[in-house]
Amino acid sequence: MVKLFKRSLAKKSDALLILIFSVVVIVMANMLSQFLHFRLDLTAEKKYSLLPPTKQLIKGLKDQVLIKIYLEGDMSADFKRLRQSVLDVVQEMRAVGGKNIQYELIDPVNGKSNDERKALLQELLEKGLSPVNEQTGKVNESKVTMVVPCAIAVYAGQEFPIQLIENQIGFDKKQTINNSIIALEYKFANAIQKLTQYRAPRIAFTTGHGELSAPERADFTQQLQNLKYEIQTFDLTQNYRVPDRYDMLIVAKPQTAFDEKDKYKLDQFVMRGGKLLWLVDATNASMDSLKVNPTGQFVVDHNINLDDLFFKYGVRINSDLIQDINLCNQIPLVVGRMGNAPQTQLFPWYYFPLLVSDNNHAINRNLDPVATTFASTIDTIQNKEVQKTILLHTSDNSKAVLTPARVHFGILQQRPNPQYYTQAKLPVAVLLEGRFQSLYKNRLSPDYLAASDTVEQLKFLDQSPGDNKMIVISDGDIARNEMRSDGTAYPLGFSPYTNQSFANKDFMLNCVQYLVDKQGILETRNKEVKLRLLNTVRVGNEKLKWQLINIVLPILLILGLGFGYGYYRKKRYVLS
Repeated sequence: MVKLFKRSLAKKSDALLILIFSVVVIVMANMLSQFLHFRLDLTAEKKYSLLPPTKQLIKGLKDQVLIKIYLEGDMSADFKRLRQSVLDVVQEMRAVGGKNIQYELIDPVNGKSNDERKALLQELLEKGLSPVNEQTGKVNESKVTMVVPCAIAVYAGQEFPIQLIENQIGFDKKQTINNSIIALEYKFANAIQKLTQYRAPRIAFTTGHGELSAPERADFTQQLQNLKYEIQTFDLTQNYRVPDRYDMLIVAKPQTAFDEKDKYKLDQFVMRGGKLLWLVDATNASMDSLKVNPTGQFVVDHNINLDDLFFKYGVRINSDLIQDINLCNQIPLVVGRMGNAPQTQLFPWYYFPLLVSDNNHAINRNLDPVATTFASTIDTIQNKEVQKTILLHTSDNSKAVLTPARVHFGILQQRPNPQYYTQAKLPVAVLLEGRFQSLYKNRLSPDYLAASDTVEQLKFLDQSPGDNKMIVISDGDIARNEMRSDGTAYPLGFSPYTNQSFANKDFMLNCVQYLVDKQGILETRNKEVKLRLLNTVRVGNEKLKWQLINIVLPILLILGLGFGYGYYRKKRYVLS
C-alpha cells in the first residue's frame, strides 16, 4: 500500500514537471516569436511574397509609415476580395519592415454623421481619390452602396493618395478587381518611395523649338508634380549645355529644326547618363489645317533634323501616317443644318489610331488603349548594344500611308476595304536600353576635342553608361490635353467629343517613372497574380450537385463508417 502511494506521488510529480516545462516552452516560444518572424508562400506565382525592390525599399525606412485604408464597411464579395488582398500586401510589408509599417482600417460611412461623411469624402476627392457606387443585394431587393477603394500613406507629416481600384475600359468587374489586385504592391511601394525619396527627381520640358505650350501640357505637368517630381523648362537654344541637375528631358512635339549645336547638347546629355523622352511628329499633319481647307491637307515630311540622331541610337521614325480601321478615335463633323444651328455627327477617324500593347513590360501592363493623333511608324535598327522593346502598336487592321499624301474627310464617305488594311501591330512607341554611341564620335576636329577636354563640364564623351535608356514616341500629341472654352485643361487622355478617357496619362507617367526610377519599383507591375475565378455559368448549372457532394456526402460517409465499425465490433466481440 505504501509503495503504491509513493508510486502515485512520483507520477503526480512527473506530471507537474511536464506541465511546468510545457508552460515554459510555450511562453519562451511566444517571446521568441516577437523577434523571429518568417512566412512561407506556397503559391505557384508567389502571390504573397514581395519582390526584391519592394523589400529593399521597406528595409531602408528610417521612420514609420502609416497606411490609412478606407476600403471598409458594407460591400460585395468582389470588393471584400480586394480588401483581403490589400491586407495581405500590407501585412507582408509589415513582416518585412516591422514597426516601420503600420496600418489602420477606416469605415468612411458607418458610425459617422452626414456632415462627417461629406467632409471626409470631400477631403478624399480633393486628394484625387474617388469612391465607387455599386449595386448589391438581390434583383428585387437591390440597393446602391458607396465603396471607397482608397488609401493614404503618411510619412513624416507628408501624405500620398493611393487609388486601389483600376479604372479600365472594356473590362468587367471581376477582371477590373483582378487587375487591381495585381497592381497593389506597385501602388503601395510607389507611394512609400515618393514619400521617402531624399530629393524629387528633376525633369525639364525643352523649349526653343516650338514644343507644346504650358497650357497644352498642363495636366501632364500637374500629374508629375502630384507624384513628387520637380518640373521645370529648359531652353536648349539659350544654354551651352544641359545641366547635370536634370535627371530627364522631355522633348514634346518640336516644330522647328534642331541645329547641330542643340543636337550636340542633347547627345552629350545622353552620354552623361541623362534620360530622354521623345514625343516627335514625323509629318506636318494637323486637324487645324484640315478644318480650314475643304479639299484637305497636303501632308509632307516634318523635317526637324533628328533622323541621324535617332538612327545612331537605334530607331528610325518613318515619314508616313498610320490608318487603323479597327481601333481609332472619333471626331465630330458637320452633316447638315437645322435652321441656323449646325448638326454634327461622330465619325471614326482612321488617322487617330488607338494604340494597344502586348503587356510585355512594366510600362504598358494592363493599360487601356492610348489615343494618338496622326502617328507614324517606327523601325528599329540593329544594334547589339541597345535593346529595343515595342511599348505601343496598332491593331491588326492598319496600314501606313507614305508621304507626301493628301489627307481629307472624303475617305469617310465610303466604308473602308479591309483588304487594304492588313499591316498588323505597327510600332509607335519604343523603349531603348543599353549603351548608346555618340552621333559625333569620330566627327569632331582634334582642335575642338583638345579645347573641350580642358573644361570638365565640356569634355566630350563618345558613349553613355551601359544602363542608360530613353523612349521614342512618334506622336507629339500623345501628351497634349484638350482645352475647355474657359482656357482650363481637360484631363490628359480625355476626349470631349466622346466623353471617353484613354490611358494616355497612365502610359506617360509610367514612361517617366521607368526612366528616372533607380530602384526598379515600376518592375512590380510585372508581378503575375493568378486568381482562380469560378465559372459562374457552370456554378449555376451544377449548384445542386456540388451542394449534395459537399454537404450530404460527408454526412453519409460518417454514418457509413459508424455503422460499419459497429457491425465489425459486433461480429468480432459479441458471443453467439
